[in-house]
Amino acid sequence: MSILLKFVYLFEYVKFKIIQMQIKTFSTDTVKAFIQSWAENTSDGFQPGAAIIFSSVDLNLQEIVFFLKTQRVSVFGCSSCGEFLFNGQAQVISEGGLVCLMMSLIPGSFSTKLFNGRDLASFELGNKIGRWATGTFEKPAFLILGSGLETDGEQLVKGIQQVAGSDISMFGGLAADDAHFNETFVFSEESLESNGAMAMVFNTEIYDFNGIATSGWVSIGADKIVTHSEGNVVYAIDGQPALDVYKDYLNVKDTDLPEIGVEYPLLIKKSGSQDVLRAVINVDPVKKSLIFAGTVPNGAIVTFSSSPGFEIIDYTRKKVVEFYEKNLDTDLLILFSCMARHNALGPSISEEIEQAWQCWSKPLIGFFTYGEIGSNHHAVCDFHNETFTMVSIKQKPDVG
Repeated sequence: MSILLKFVYLFEYVKFKIIQMQIKTFSTDTVKAFIQSWAENTSDGFQPGAAIIFSSVDLNLQEIVFFLKTQRVSVFGCSSCGEFLFNGQAQVISEGGLVCLMMSLIPGSFSTKLFNGRDLASFELGNKIGRWATGTFEKPAFLILGSGLETDGEQLVKGIQQVAGSDISMFGGLAADDAHFNETFVFSEESLESNGAMAMVFNTEIYDFNGIATSGWVSIGADKIVTHSEGNVVYAIDGQPALDVYKDYLNVKDTDLPEIGVEYPLLIKKSGSQDVLRAVINVDPVKKSLIFAGTVPNGAIVTFSSSPGFEIIDYTRKKVVEFYEKNLDTDLLILFSCMARHNALGPSISEEIEQAWQCWSKPLIGFFTYGEIGSNHHAVCDFHNETFTMVSIKQKPDVG
């Protein structure tokens, strides 16, 4: 970072030292209602510096972006597979709607950027994001959204880490499209991308980032070996076409995929580190291959996995309470929860989300994803599936 840029950030830090983060939230189910709610929340002179927006593809996202261009705000947004917003006035879990969190942040303490990924591999896209972020702040913390059907989530994470370091704080998810598996979007206040990533970085001298990533999915069946894969595409398992193996083992038809594959991911056994889950996001019936949300290495030892049922709610709630006891205060919570958790738990999914809100009683926003990015209990950032991944963002006390 240049000396001049450091001076600018220091000036803004001192100038706005007495300002605490202000937050307003709302949910809607139409674009018209979104524009009206935005106007109502800014009618008292409140001018948000940034907004987080998660929306169904049923809403006209291009129209939303067009409106946001007229506002002086940095937007971090994507399409979803269900949205949620918990605050003191309402607890909303919607399908086909939109949730928005507007916040005042210290100018110069954060930055956002939308990245086009159409001519880049996911690792290269991650490198590009990492270079931008480390050129913005010496030690940035990341919020990341990737296009859900075009991005290898693991390679995106590794690409960022190669530049910014493996010890960075990074949380996020892959955009969704209400389980249609046709096209997902990430967006800023300027544009909309179906193949790319949306990044928001924070100055860790001003904000604390802490989070968890917990699943509860369990291994089922015998170990298998991935005998042919390239990146996130698996062609053969135990020497047999991957699609045939999946269909036979789960006793499903072509029409059941890829959605049923999200609920029964592969569990990759990693020697010396925590196992990770990989969910199917697409299939190739001609090549009989499976496309996963993240890399599945050639030669990996894997098993199928499944939700053990409603006991994962108690498991998640316990992990949330343990996290709360170590992080008693926050300004806001952002939750990236896999769509498979919603499918498996139905309306009961509200219990694990509500636990997080009840602990802190601070605004919580999030969406159901096609993949999650966050730190596990080993404090290592990775790409996940089937997880409840949550980040707490807190403005440091000496800033206020």
